[in-house]
Amino acid sequence: MSELDPRVAYHKWYYDTQVWEKTHFLGVPCYKSVSDMWNYQEILSQLRPSLIVEFGTLFGGSALFFSVIGRAINPEVQVLSVDISHQRVDAKVQVDSAIHLLTRSSTDPVVATTIRQMRKSAPGKVFFIVDSDHSKAHVLAELELLRAVIEPGDYLVVEDGNVNGNPVLPGWGPGPKEAVDAYFEQYPDDYRPDLEREFKFGFTFAPSGFLVRK
Repeated sequence: MSELDPRVAYHKWYYDTQVWEKTHFLGVPCYKSVSDMWNYQEILSQLRPSLIVEFGTLFGGSALFFSVIGRAINPEVQVLSVDISHQRVDAKVQVDSAIHLLTRSSTDPVVATTIRQMRKSAPGKVFFIVDSDHSKAHVLAELELLRAVIEPGDYLVVEDGNVNGNPVLPGWGPGPKEAVDAYFEQYPDDYRPDLEREFKFGFTFAPSGFLVRK
């Protein structure tokens, strides 16, 4: 897309005004694009996962979203939300019986072990979303860790590939999109990009990040 493309202009306006930092789900801050969130609920409706895995919790707004929407689709769904700290997680999230907070780095091998255990107790498809440290090295390490636990038909979203000039925050440095590109250079056949989802609403915080495990 060119700089004159109205979708790019809107994306930059949406991001640079930081309206996404003033977005809430049931009163809990949820730092995401609302059009992405609508996309996620459509994906969940089709996928009907038994487990939703989120890297990056912060206040817990998205974890609560995934719990509420997920249980409307599958009452038995479980949500695993991983972060290095959960001190700022809202009380509504902490008492939600479907949400499991794991206080670890998302690249810790314990995370993979936990996912395997949860998959055994709740067999079925899994929806994964990566939204923690946005550096290329960290996201690439997350993708390497997930490679051992993602199964064919699972869905993965890599968030915030829009930084580093894609098209926002041009001075960020290599980030999630560059990590996805590097991953595909090494493992070109692991995922099918879901371009229909990526482009459905005209812009996304996750360019190149809507992926289906082959």
